Amino acid sequence: MRVFALLALCAGSALALGSPSHQSAGYAASSWAGPHGDGRNSAHAPLLVTTHLQPQWLALKGAASWAAPTIAEDGTLYVTSGRGKGFSHLHALSRSGELQWESPAAQSPDALDAEAVFSAPVIDAEGHVYVSDSNQFWSYTGDGKLRWMVRLTDYGIKQPLISSVIQGAYVGGVSAEGVVILFERASGALAFAPLQLPVAEVKPGRLFPEGLWGNGLLEEAVRQKGWDLLRGQGYPVANTPAIHPHQPRLYVAAGGLDEDGTLFAIDITAGGLQVGFAATLPVHSGSSPALSVDGSRVYVSGRDGVLYALDSNSGGRLWRHETGSQGAAPSVGADDTVYVAGGDQLIAIDGRNGQVLWRNNYREWARAHQPRLWPRFGLIGSRGKPDAYLDSGVTVSNGLLWATLLVGYEINFLVREFVHPAQTYLVALDPSDGTVLEAWRVPDTSGGVVSVSPTGDVYMNLLSQRASLAYSGGYQWLLPKSARRPKPRGGIYALSPVSWSEQLTAGIQWLATLAGNRNALFLDGIDSQLWSSRKVLKLAVKRKELDESLGRHVDSLLQRSAAALTRCRADSGDCEELYSTIESMARALL
Repeated sequence: MRVFALLALCAGSALALGSPSHQSAGYAASSWAGPHGDGRNSAHAPLLVTTHLQPQWLALKGAASWAAPTIAEDGTLYVTSGRGKGFSHLHALSRSGELQWESPAAQSPDALDAEAVFSAPVIDAEGHVYVSDSNQFWSYTGDGKLRWMVRLTDYGIKQPLISSVIQGAYVGGVSAEGVVILFERASGALAFAPLQLPVAEVKPGRLFPEGLWGNGLLEEAVRQKGWDLLRGQGYPVANTPAIHPHQPRLYVAAGGLDEDGTLFAIDITAGGLQVGFAATLPVHSGSSPALSVDGSRVYVSGRDGVLYALDSNSGGRLWRHETGSQGAAPSVGADDTVYVAGGDQLIAIDGRNGQVLWRNNYREWARAHQPRLWPRFGLIGSRGKPDAYLDSGVTVSNGLLWATLLVGYEINFLVREFVHPAQTYLVALDPSDGTVLEAWRVPDTSGGVVSVSPTGDVYMNLLSQRASLAYSGGYQWLLPKSARRPKPRGGIYALSPVSWSEQLTAGIQWLATLAGNRNALFLDGIDSQLWSSRKVLKLAVKRKELDESLGRHVDSLLQRSAAALTRCRADSGDCEELYSTIESMARALL
């Protein structure tokens, strides 16, 4: 199992920092409680995941999915869709892909409508779920009962909240026209007067391409809005706000396709919502901002292909670096390495000083996995050789990076040049240099992010944007059948560990590696992995991959370790029991 080879490296680079409690106040103690994992938008799941995975299921086929599932503490998955009248638009799935419940089918504007697809669910500390649609904001219990609903139009808001955020006792977000609004989580009552950000009027962009999200993947009436939001055109706000981990402050980037953008810091004060700073950035396409681990820096990508780091307190620019990312949301590891997908390359940057740590291009990997095609009179570029492009943001787990790669061919058809997405791969990457460690074929194009569960399951959204364009593009006759795109499938795709005992073993090996360092910097990592390992242990025993008596013994050691961790946190001089208990557990199982 290749992940073991990374254990010593990752322990030395502090990648084990973080735990479910790293979530901002009010978020669920889960590995992935919001659209980018946590309130900081870090896309970091502080858990070890084995690379020995196998495909499990495809759920919600036929529905384009905008974001990977958010994951409750008990492993329940929440995802939105947008097929329109007669369909449900919020879905709760078990970790085995079975539908647990869904919102009532939309029959009128009073129902949870198709624009919910643009608002990934967020989960609070009590397991409640929040989601916006075109004109309302909804809260459900974890078992599907409606808690409350508020009409955004009652507050003059005409557009959906582009994903939601939780800040302590409040929940809400920023609408696509730039209105900040927060409600009390307990009741849905308005917490503060809405704040209209001073955003410029944004010009509409060009119409969406023919065939995009056809065949019912997305309701006809919202396809244009989906295209606009993806391209950062037509609406001032097209991204998920970020929450400061230690202050009542949120950040949102506003801009448009051609206008200069602004990064706003919005303070939540007793007197109401106030703009803390408004930092002007060059042309901006709607990247979700992300914060450093300590909250001192905020990172945001511009459409100009530059990643910016700003002081999160003042908005002052700290550094900038050319990445070619054109608005891709950055991800932040526990050591403050910032990862940005820049078209055909992945870039890792030290968030503290802006130094590039490495760049990796996946062209040669693509050419080793996809055949060369006959150029066909120059209609297929690059002499028929395939290229690879990042088709998702980057998810950071302990010891691995996760992303999706499109492997495709340059097409020159009717005076147009574009890339045909012949095959999509989920890839696990080495965080030290971006090398592909493992890869799995995926049945559709993603265009989103990968979420990771407490038990090591990996989930992907299938947005089908690129696949639907290729399927209906009218040029596939140029290609051999092996390179043609089939009908887009949409939905959520899941992979799980081949062996739960192996996943458990990997987690306990990780714990032993951290304990062997005798370093208080790794306490949060130990906390996170203990939490995860108890959940994996239950599955290993249930599936009879582990003897029950040994399982009880390991569980008692995990509980003893958790109790020792509590004492260690209270008194840093009382940590030896924690380390020795973990090492004893490793000897018992490994």
